[in-house]
This record gives sequence, C-alpha cells and structure tokens, in this order.
Amino acid sequence: MPFIEKQRHGNSYYYYLVKSVRASASEVKKVRIFLGTKVPPHEKLQTLFRELERKTPKPYSARWLPKDIIERIEDLHASVTVFRSFPESILPEDFLVRFTYNTNAIEGNPLTLRQTALILSDNISPQGVKTDDVVEVMNGRDAWEFVKDYKGTANEKFFRNIQYEVTKNTKCRLQGEYRDTEVRIGGSEWIPPQAKEVPGLLKGVVREYAGLKRTLHPVELAAWLHNKIVQIHPFTDGNGRTARLAMNWALMRKRFPSVIIDVRNKEEYYRVIEAADAGDQRPFCLFLAKQMLEQYAVLEKPGKQ
Repeated sequence: MPFIEKQRHGNSYYYYLVKSVRASASEVKKVRIFLGTKVPPHEKLQTLFRELERKTPKPYSARWLPKDIIERIEDLHASVTVFRSFPESILPEDFLVRFTYNTNAIEGNPLTLRQTALILSDNISPQGVKTDDVVEVMNGRDAWEFVKDYKGTANEKFFRNIQYEVTKNTKCRLQGEYRDTEVRIGGSEWIPPQAKEVPGLLKGVVREYAGLKRTLHPVELAAWLHNKIVQIHPFTDGNGRTARLAMNWALMRKRFPSVIIDVRNKEEYYRVIEAADAGDQRPFCLFLAKQMLEQYAVLEKPGKQ
C-alpha cells in the first residue's frame, strides 16, 4: 500500500510518495516519487498514485490478456488505490442492488431491478411475488456482505459458506455442502465430474490458487477461479452465484473493483464459460476485463484511437 514519507534535509522537510515492493524472499525495495515541500492536493495525489503504480514492478504477469487491456486495467487499479475505504468508496451506491438483481436474473429469478431495489433498499416485499424469489434477493445481500468482509484465505470452507449464504432458507437440499448426485448443466455440452470427485477437485483448486496468486495477474486469477468453480459444479444449486461472488472476492483481495455480470450479456457469458470448460481461459478473461473497464468508465489514453 502506498504511503507518504517525510524526510528532513538540513532545515527543510520534503515529502515522497512511497511504495514498498518485495523483490525476493529476503529483499524489499522502495519505489519513490518526490512530492516537494508540501503534500499535494487530493486530485494531484491521484495522478501521482497512478504514476507510482506504473513505476512499481509487478510480481505477476498476464498469461491470457493482451497488453493494451492490461495497461487500461492497471490504470484503473492505480486509481482505486487512492480510496482509503475499499471497496465501499469505489463502488456506486446502487452496486448491491444491481449486482444482486443481475446475478439472480442470470439464474432465472424473475424479479425486476425495481423489485430488487424495494427489497434491499426499502425492506418492502413487492405484492404478487413468490417468497422464494424474495429470499434469494435477501440471500444475495447476505452473501455479498460475507464475501466483502472475509479476510481469510481461499479454502473449501469459504466456498461452501458462500453457497450456504446464497441458498439458505430455500428449497436447495444441500446448503453449505457438496452435491451427492451427478448433475448436468442445461444447454451446455460440459458434463461436470462425478460427485465423489468434487472434494478432491476443490482441494486441488485451493492448492493451485495459492500458487497462482503469487504470479498470475489478479484479473486473470479471478476469472480462473470463477471458471474452476463453474466447471466442477460442486453444489446442487447456487454454483453460478457462488462463482461470481468468489471471483469478486479475488478481485477485492488485490484491490481491484468488483464486477457485475449483466444479465443482458448472459448469452456471451455462457459462451465464454463454455470455452473455459474446453480449456481456453482467454475468452472469459477478456470478457471479465471488458466488463470491468466498461463499468468503471476508464477512458482511452490521449492519442489512442
């Protein structure tokens, strides 16, 4: 995390914007930008934060995303670092409503955005709607709060807890537990692994994630985690919602903004998931990156067409 360092030279004090970077297991380097004799105002600091991020050597590298997309994502990431309260300070006020509406709508929940807002913002249950649909909305809020506040590591219990939050008080037979039967995904050619394989496969995901988080670009890492959960399909219900929440948790852990998968992009979303099931991570990584850039309105740099 960047910080402001104050140094005395003779009778004067000078300020530097500093970020510590681990160069190796035993060596830490500092990247500095000179600020002058006074700390600049907030807007100027924002620009300098972005400059510092660009100067900072990255411990991770991109495997699937093109260079121009990575540059724009890193500009966004640099902007996010100026917010002291994360993620609340970077997210739009209606983020929870729109995220809950879209993630539920992808799975077939018929409630509208307005109805979702009434439930979450005004605690009003719209007339004529099914109780189960309302419960899914309330669960969406609880699941988001759980993921947002979770400070632990990615492990099997974490994934099971997410699924519990999105399915509790519903007709889902196994809440917070792995499935015990074989499943098929409607409209997909992918056949998920047998139920007996699920625990071992999730353990493998946890181990692989622990290694990849040190080297893989965070946006690609979040996409990869999402795809692995969907591919394994470890639960009887709530797999997609669990995957999208875990994906956003992985982004927030690295101080990248959370992403809403818009239900209007459902067809493309399923198509890039199918590509990941077939072994190609690139389409979903690019899809996620573009969703992020569009939602946070990162403009092209001057001179780029």
